[in-house]
Amino acid sequence: MPDNNMRKPVFLSIMLFLIFGTTYSQVPVGLKYDCNGYAFNGYFDPLIYSPDKKLSIVHNSDSYEIGYYYDSLGNKINGLIKFENEKIFFKKDNFVFRDKIKPEEIQQFVIGVDSFFVISNFYYKNRLKTNPEYVQYITEFNGLTFAKHYKFTSGISQQITTQQPIIETFLVKAKDSTTWENFPDNSRFKESALKYFSYIPYLKEKINTDKYVSADMLSIIKMAEYYDKYLNSKDIYYDKYWQEVIDIRNSKYSAKITGIHDSIWTFEYYEGKAKLFVANYSSFYPNNKNGEFISYYPNGEIRQIIIFENNQPKEAETFDKFGSKSRQYEYVKAKVSNSKEYVFNSSYTTVNDSLGNNIIDSGVVKDFKVIDDFSKDSYFESFNDNELINSYRISNGDTVFQITNPDNNFKIKSLQKEFESFMNGIQYNNALSVNAQGIILVSLVIDKKGNVLNCMTLNTIHPEIDKLVEDFIKRRFHPDALYPFKFKPYYLNKTKQCIEVVIPIEFSINRFYREPVRYNQFNNMYWMQHQQMMNIYMTPVPPKMQMGF
Repeated sequence: MPDNNMRKPVFLSIMLFLIFGTTYSQVPVGLKYDCNGYAFNGYFDPLIYSPDKKLSIVHNSDSYEIGYYYDSLGNKINGLIKFENEKIFFKKDNFVFRDKIKPEEIQQFVIGVDSFFVISNFYYKNRLKTNPEYVQYITEFNGLTFAKHYKFTSGISQQITTQQPIIETFLVKAKDSTTWENFPDNSRFKESALKYFSYIPYLKEKINTDKYVSADMLSIIKMAEYYDKYLNSKDIYYDKYWQEVIDIRNSKYSAKITGIHDSIWTFEYYEGKAKLFVANYSSFYPNNKNGEFISYYPNGEIRQIIIFENNQPKEAETFDKFGSKSRQYEYVKAKVSNSKEYVFNSSYTTVNDSLGNNIIDSGVVKDFKVIDDFSKDSYFESFNDNELINSYRISNGDTVFQITNPDNNFKIKSLQKEFESFMNGIQYNNALSVNAQGIILVSLVIDKKGNVLNCMTLNTIHPEIDKLVEDFIKRRFHPDALYPFKFKPYYLNKTKQCIEVVIPIEFSINRFYREPVRYNQFNNMYWMQHQQMMNIYMTPVPPKMQMGF
């Protein structure tokens, strides 16, 4: 194909692909592939998308954040809060000297979606404590209230006694009781846990057989809470970032538990009355998907079904808006060439044309035409031995390939360093104040020399974060940038090609008292990150705003 247009200077176009407004679910992105070779099949689904290669920034919340507290008279005071042990530090703004506020002086304080309140008469290490202290509200059901107490140890105590920097204690109080009991981290844990959770057969079996221990306390509480919601047909609420919230006024999505069978829990997710997903889980915190995960079109038809085993996708089916099967493929584990690493490649068994004929049955297929419903671009795909060999489109007379093979050499480590350097010292407090986090997808068209010709964002998180991504794009990818970032040329059949690729940019928040938001959706990577943060603390950490009781 001619390369003339590739040599012409092209200004970077930046736009938000917001067909359905600012919703964070059912985001249409078209027939694109990310830098991992992952096929979006038309839509970005935040509940299942978990890329390996990505740009990421984690806000380790160890400073003041926007929040509010209620004084002893019930007056609401807004400002900046930092939570430290048996006290909080508060100031009206960044330029005002801080106040130290003790538990006996206030009723509760709120940071983001997290509420803290004051209790006394609670057990800590089997000793009754009567002085008021702060605890984090977890949940309330079946006449019981659950909370978490934090004890911060000094650096000297950590060195002498090898204690953890932050000691967590889960507490429970019956409605008619004046004393909070704790779940001890010793041989008495089983006895204590069975006292409250043995009425649930699944939890009783797990606790009795030591498959659940004190470290699983949050999972146990949440499963018991969900069991109560299932029995009483209560909804679970989430904000726009898929963080679970208590107050329906702060929610954008909801979920119903429609069945529990052989330890598998079935959830249905909604935005208003529109069904978004149906998912099956075998455990929570972290959520472990086992079975079908179904995504729906806005018209109610099934769009995609992915079969998970222990949180790993095994098989996928896609459908058109009229309910007809489009594709079916398996995720096959394959070794990366010249490496000890493994990737999951797609092995297709069904690729139907517009008449419902399976083209894979004909063997080698070249230039099978597919129309993108959103961009109206025509893509041409080639298959060989059930594998997608390539996918490309013609743009201004040039062939633009997509990365469809997860075993590719698209390296973004150097770009990650560029992103970290750009984000160094940048504040985005307004986004943090509403718990804004998630993934922004950036689509790039890169010429044969590695220059970025065109770029656009495919979704949005929060205006402040969106602006940061836009500024990063302008600084590093724009042809007129002082030092525009240059990618390594992409080779196909030993020939340099122009490519189109989607790079995920993830923003997440890590707090010592809350696992990062996506920890609830995926496996242990975020839990390890959270634990690492807790272990580096010699003294406590942060806050945030809006939710309350």
